[in-house]
Amino acid sequence: MDFAKVAFEPMNEVHEKEIKILEKLLKKIENNEDYSKEYHEFLEDVKNHFGFEEELMKKYQFFAYVPHKMEHDKIINELEELQNENTETLKKYFDERFLPWLDQHIQTMDTVTAGFFNMINAKV
Repeated sequence: MDFAKVAFEPMNEVHEKEIKILEKLLKKIENNEDYSKEYHEFLEDVKNHFGFEEELMKKYQFFAYVPHKMEHDKIINELEELQNENTETLKKYFDERFLPWLDQHIQTMDTVTAGFFNMINAKV
C-alpha cells in the first residue's frame, strides 16, 4: 500500500507504521483467520496516530484543528463499532470506506497540516 508523503517527516513515519499494522490485519481478514489481536493493535495505533497529530495541532495552534479532529473522531468511532463484525463486513469497510478515506485524508488535511508544521519548524 502506498500513500502520499507529506512535508513533515514525523507524520510520514506514523503513517508508514500504521500501514504496516493495517497490512497484517487485512491479511488475517482476507485469510479468514482470527484477527482480534491485529484489530486491537490497529485500533490502538490509529488512536495513537491521531493523538500524535492532535497534540501537535494544539501545541502549535493549528487553524484547522477542529475539522481535522472531527475527522479523526469519526473514524475512531467507526473502528470501535466494527471491531466485533465478521470478516466480510470488515473487508468491505476497509476496501470501500477506510482505505479511500485514509488516502483522501492524507492528500488533503494531513498535507495542509504537515505544511503548516514544516513552515513553522515544529518540533515533536
